[in-house]
Amino acid sequence: MATFNSGWRFKDLLGGFYEDGRYSRPLQPGAGSVVIDRAGRATIGVWGQDVAMSPSVLAVRQNLHLVVVGGAPAAGISDASGPWGVAANQRQYTWRSGLGVDAHGNLVYAAGNHMTLRVLVDALVDAHAVRAVELDMHPGMVAFSRWLPNRTGGVTAQNLLPTMPDAPSRYLTPDQRDFFYVTLR
Repeated sequence: MATFNSGWRFKDLLGGFYEDGRYSRPLQPGAGSVVIDRAGRATIGVWGQDVAMSPSVLAVRQNLHLVVVGGAPAAGISDASGPWGVAANQRQYTWRSGLGVDAHGNLVYAAGNHMTLRVLVDALVDAHAVRAVELDMHPGMVAFSRWLPNRTGGVTAQNLLPTMPDAPSRYLTPDQRDFFYVTLR
């Protein structure tokens, strides 16, 4: 149904990555984490507080700290003093994306151009996210393709926003960046 960018480069973030018994980097307590269970459900939370390793965990992608906590902007968002990179980058107007979860467990995705971190967080809060992480920022890093049925019985990729800079088929070829994909079961 969709593919979208996953997050910060490992050299720039707090946490790690786990998939089906393999770690590329150790998971870090306190990191904002997207956790996918063996049934294919995803949730988001603070590693070691909201989410933790269990036999049902299939994959974990950690980023920086949560940007939405308890349905509100995390402490430090308003004055760009939080742990999401340097303040100048938090205030920079650029492409940004974020992923959250609402009180019912639904995923909430937000992205756009000319956004500060605060603008992104406000969009996630307005969409009723109770916990959320920033995925990535800057042109060429933010990508979301939706896959729509076409008349021939196949599917066609389409960018979520027409001004997204990458081709909607970006993740059909090898790419230096990791990504999420969403499918129907």
